[in-house]
Amino acid sequence: MNFIKINTDLVKTVFILEDNEERIEFFNEVFKDCSKFITKNINVAIKELSRMKYDLIFLDHDLEELSVLDGSRPDYDENIATGYPVAKELRNTVNCETPCIIHSMNPTGASLMYNAHPFNTYAIPYHLLKESFIKEEKV
Repeated sequence: MNFIKINTDLVKTVFILEDNEERIEFFNEVFKDCSKFITKNINVAIKELSRMKYDLIFLDHDLEELSVLDGSRPDYDENIATGYPVAKELRNTVNCETPCIIHSMNPTGASLMYNAHPFNTYAIPYHLLKESFIKEEKV
């Protein structure tokens, strides 16, 4: 697993694929001075990432209240209600080189997403994200 420090002072535009309201509030607080695009819809995400260049991208795996830790649910489809199709399509967008953080708590899903787009991508479980953000200290 990759750990990085993110200087929020250097980020002006951020894209977030997330459906959990508590997490959305967290991102809104951390990036309060940034231009943000937040969606929970994978089709909207792919279209937006193809259209607009961002400084930083956050992708979640389990969307629409789906919590699949091992893919064993009978109705489970990796291409529906997960961030996997977005990660897979990222290489074909203007954001193919943009730093991407997969913040899923689902290690299997995060691994699939990382393997779909490993370039400049980091997998950091959501509960560890708070430790990744820093601000430049003003002297």
